[in-house]
Amino acid sequence: MKTKGQKVFLRFDEIKHDQDNNLLAYIYLKNKTFLNAHLLKLGLAEVDLSYNFKNKERFISYLNTCK
Repeated sequence: MKTKGQKVFLRFDEIKHDQDNNLLAYIYLKNKTFLNAHLLKLGLAEVDLSYNFKNKERFISYLNTCK
């Protein structure tokens, strides 16, 4: 990914941390590129199905398109 040196912006859903205190965030570049989507499509991230969040179904569909 071409993010080197670019600022990222975080947006949060209703749940900000998981049970292990990991930060749960949507990550964007200044040009509004949605990095979470790219990470999922490239197989570099997984969807945590144990939580309900705004983009859950969208994220699952990204996983299905990269298989």
